[in-house]
Amino acid sequence: MSRPVFGILLLVAALVQTAILPRWQLMAVTPGLVLVLLFGWSAYRGVVEAFAWVFVAGLLLDILGLDRLGANALALLPVALLGGLSRGRFFQSALVYPMVLAMAATFAYVVMLQALRSLLGEGGDPAQVLGRVTLLQSLLNALLAPPVFVFLGWLQRMEPERT
Repeated sequence: MSRPVFGILLLVAALVQTAILPRWQLMAVTPGLVLVLLFGWSAYRGVVEAFAWVFVAGLLLDILGLDRLGANALALLPVALLGGLSRGRFFQSALVYPMVLAMAATFAYVVMLQALRSLLGEGGDPAQVLGRVTLLQSLLNALLAPPVFVFLGWLQRMEPERT
């Protein structure tokens, strides 16, 4: 039951992230809704299952954003890996550790996407990777991580246990 709900949520998040939020321009940056959802799903369900969702979400972001097919899917792979790290917590904080990893996941995604774009000859500014916009987006994603984790935890509890 939770997988179809997550799939619909991921689709809605991708549409909102690519079509609605950039038009509103409420802030200088838009949050990575898909990134935070995949990060949380990887933390709850594991890296292997998250890889399947990364592939689907990445292709969806590529199609909606008119990007090179597969670029976002490859760039989202480190997000799933970092989400898997928060599954087996090294520290006791259930709040701070995922927020810090969400920030790291944002930077990993931007670095990977920038590297892929430069390999594909699309250029871009390498200073953007460590720039103010990426820092603001990573902070925004870190603030989104706790509510997403709470919602995904509730979604996991709603699923009946298999015997």
